[in-house]
Amino acid sequence: MNDESKSLRKRKRFAARLKSSKGIVCTETPGKYLVLCNAGQATGLEKDYIFGLIQEKKLNIPLPKFITEKGESHSFLVFPTCDDCKIFYDTYNGKAKADENGTPLYMNFVETVPNTEVICQHENPKGLHLLNNFITTEDEKIFLKLFDWNPESNNLKNRLVRHYGYEFRYGSNDVDLNNPLIDKIPNECDILWKRLSELGYDVGVPDQLTVNKYQPGQGIPSHVDKHSPFEDTILSLSLGSDVVMDWKHHSGKYIPVLIPSRSLLVMQDEARYDWQHGIQPRTWDPVIENRSENGKNIKVITSDTKQRQTRISLTFRWTRSGPCQCKYKTLCDSVEKVSPDNLEDKLASNLEELHVHQVYEQIAGHFSTTRHKPWPKVVQFMEGVVSGSVVLDLGCGNGKNILRRNDIVQIAGERSSGLLAECKEHIRGISGADCVRLDLLNTTLREETADVVICIAVIHHFSSPARRLQSIATIYRLLRKGGRALITVWAKDQTKSNYLLKSKQDQLNETEPETQVTVGGVNLPVHENRTQFKHQDLLVPWKLRKVNENKLSSQPDNTLLRYYHVFEENELDELCKEANFTIEDSFYEEGNWCVVCKKK
Repeated sequence: MNDESKSLRKRKRFAARLKSSKGIVCTETPGKYLVLCNAGQATGLEKDYIFGLIQEKKLNIPLPKFITEKGESHSFLVFPTCDDCKIFYDTYNGKAKADENGTPLYMNFVETVPNTEVICQHENPKGLHLLNNFITTEDEKIFLKLFDWNPESNNLKNRLVRHYGYEFRYGSNDVDLNNPLIDKIPNECDILWKRLSELGYDVGVPDQLTVNKYQPGQGIPSHVDKHSPFEDTILSLSLGSDVVMDWKHHSGKYIPVLIPSRSLLVMQDEARYDWQHGIQPRTWDPVIENRSENGKNIKVITSDTKQRQTRISLTFRWTRSGPCQCKYKTLCDSVEKVSPDNLEDKLASNLEELHVHQVYEQIAGHFSTTRHKPWPKVVQFMEGVVSGSVVLDLGCGNGKNILRRNDIVQIAGERSSGLLAECKEHIRGISGADCVRLDLLNTTLREETADVVICIAVIHHFSSPARRLQSIATIYRLLRKGGRALITVWAKDQTKSNYLLKSKQDQLNETEPETQVTVGGVNLPVHENRTQFKHQDLLVPWKLRKVNENKLSSQPDNTLLRYYHVFEENELDELCKEANFTIEDSFYEEGNWCVVCKKK
């Protein structure tokens, strides 16, 4: 097979996949749009390479718009005219190199390209001040020479770190005021306080500095700097690479902020106390543009990307002692300590928004790849459903529990829009099956709608006893008289399941302090995956991986924390009885407590 025939075969095969997965049609008719079939964000393609090709041959065409999608091994080019597009295609299709191995770069004309731009609907957090070009390039060189990096003395597995004044303890997010360090904040930093004062920021001189060195691909999970150990201002000076920092609010707001090199970030007020911020561990960032639309300035997250370089961040803090006096209570560690058994509804809702709903929206694709088939007991229960029944699957996830039965009506309900999209794909072709978006605590479904309800691995995400009871009461309300339900939750006791990994359990250092996250006065320990649960209310890490053409990347892209209340034996039974159910069967299966119950 000659190179031209091979190229044609590969391009046709890709065209079929692109139409099936994205609905984008490849065409032989030249237009303004090109797809690069085997080069994209997942393969490390950068727009500078495309621009370099144009300059290499001195093509007399403008630079195209470059569109990449996260995790995809293809990308798109948009040229001003059809002629410009055809010149690039004729010059480089099958002739340019797609990677370091010399693989030819294949292209197709396409009728359309995806619009992946996202308009950010929210203003930056109150109290977040970004001072661009706060230091000069000469200043930057001086700062970069201040720090020597000894990997052997580093105390973080993901990045290099140095401390001055006091050591910042990442496990507890505080400092020990009784153990000051010999190394104080370098005198070269004094120019920062002087410039801040000239700009009207009278914040004084900090006494604690943490310096982090981030290589491309490294990041830091979303967090809020603990309230009580530090004053109301935190500064972050960026050296080296630009980076996009994600800001997340417990109300569900999400704001990406571009932090340019040599800028100083001042965090005060809401930004300091009521928002979480973090940096995703990736080698690139989206290009963020500020545009004017209808006389209003808007922030646009474009489909373009920019490669990260090495970045050094200097975080300055002012230490303090005693309880925090701020007015922002959701993330404050000094509010009156609240037991998870006694959460107010608003606080419980905020906790679930932050550590359940927002997380599942981000992990939907990866989560779905780990959920292939229903548990045997669920299949057994569903196969026993009589013909003509109406079945509700509440909290259906990707719809794996919907059976390919055409003799019953199956309605799958899911709050996460990402998982709902996965579910729609799963149930396609099943007559009598559909999926709807719903919240288990606020369903709009008519009472006594269903003959059967299944609720698999959902109730353990509700963070108060009242909300867990309310969810089961909803199941009772939706069932017709004599209707049956199967409800499962994660068990605290995992000794009889495959969840525990002996090597992880053996490596667990019981003397090390647990990492905790505080939400509204609730201290939640962060669980060590694949080990026995030590608490009922906790946060379980999910190591997010990219999904590309139904394949998972080998390395985690981010770590997110999901809230769980893991159940003791008979706890689910008692809740079902309190909701007026009659228990027909109660059993343990693979680390889960399961109840089959009936509406009287």
